[in-house]
Amino acid sequence: MQVELFQKTNTYKDKNGVKKTAINFSLLCGNELIPIEVRYFENAEGHDPQYQSRKSVLRAFAAPLPPKSKDNV
Repeated sequence: MQVELFQKTNTYKDKNGVKKTAINFSLLCGNELIPIEVRYFENAEGHDPQYQSRKSVLRAFAAPLPPKSKDNV
């Protein structure tokens, strides 16, 4: 079975009305699109110094998610 990594960029407004960008990652396994999330692991100071690195690696290897076709809705 082939597994593919995809990303989709979305924009949204936070609770203060500021426009932000979110990147969602998904794995395509066979015919199933499985969402995945980059985990945030807090250390004693409440930070995760490796979070951005993990997310950057996923972004580097993920292809853009193709739009849904009318046939697959």
